[in-house]
Amino acid sequence: MSAARDRRPPADEPLGSITRPVVDDSATAPACFACGEDDLTRLRVALPDGRPAVFASCPGCEATAWFVVDGDGRALGPDGTARA
Repeated sequence: MSAARDRRPPADEPLGSITRPVVDDSATAPACFACGEDDLTRLRVALPDGRPAVFASCPGCEATAWFVVDGDGRALGPDGTARA
């Protein structure tokens, strides 16, 4: 089959791995803001205003929060405002 007749879509780009973090974000989100658990799931994300942040989810109490990278350590909501 010639290239002009090949109508298959191009192969997808390989996705990155979330099982092997490139950066250790435990300093940005060291523990759960609600219960203090330190075994968190952490993902690097960006807040709506563009600031780099770490999303942290606690398997113990199921609390979630966002922490600004190189920020003051305050737990934020998904909109970037301080958690109560």
